[in-house]
Amino acid sequence: MHLRIPIAALLAFAGGAAVAQTAPAPQTAVENAADAQEVPVTRGLNAREGSEASAQQAASEAVQAQYEADMAAYRTSVQAHAQAVAQDEARFARQQRAYADAMAAWREQKRDCDRGVLKACKKPTPNPSDFY
Repeated sequence: MHLRIPIAALLAFAGGAAVAQTAPAPQTAVENAADAQEVPVTRGLNAREGSEASAQQAASEAVQAQYEADMAAYRTSVQAHAQAVAQDEARFARQQRAYADAMAAWREQKRDCDRGVLKACKKPTPNPSDFY
């Protein structure tokens, strides 16, 4: 045996208590007197909190601006350092080539001297700075 109850009836029964609302009771004289004292204090506190929040926001923006300036200065410094390193590496590579070229010239000069070319024997040793 199945019991069939319409869904609308169930919803009306279950939700009836939740739907019914009562209007708030009017304030008493004591509550009105308390509000008269508390409302200005609350408004003052809210205004102070609002101004403190504004000051904190301004300070936060100043801190953020300083942070961004520091990051920009750091990036500039890193780029300058990278450029200096690249210049040093290029200079070092030129020095290595100059030394290698001077050594190659010296070996050729020595070979000529060993073969009996007197002019090659009297020449000074090649200077790497001449190949730089």
